[in-house]
Amino acid sequence: MHYRSQFRADVRAALAADPLLAGITFLSAWAENIDPDTLPVIGVVTPSERSRVETHRSVEKGTLLQVVLKRRGDEDIEDHLDDDTAVIEATVIAALQTREAQCVLEETTTVVDGSGARRIGTATLSFRVTIWRTGP
Repeated sequence: MHYRSQFRADVRAALAADPLLAGITFLSAWAENIDPDTLPVIGVVTPSERSRVETHRSVEKGTLLQVVLKRRGDEDIEDHLDDDTAVIEATVIAALQTREAQCVLEETTTVVDGSGARRIGTATLSFRVTIWRTGP
């Protein structure tokens, strides 16, 4: 299994095992709007990666891993997203931080759409997972 595939699988498994995130549907990724009846959902993606030569024999790989959560809510949706993102941050770092990998949360963004009957909130957590590999 490719290391990025392993990152995604490890994060999905860790998040699915957390009792505070019970009842959330896990999707591999999505490009369009999600049916509100499907919410809440979480997607885990690795959309980009930076490479930097460390030495003649090693390369630093910095993978951007994002966890995207969408959920319905009321006027307190931002409070729920804050609680969710705290759990997601701790869970992802615990799942990926090892002697061989460094995992750091770089950014959290939240967006609330109030145009429908119920508000829909989206939280995106962007982590940088850095590993060092031999060869190019």
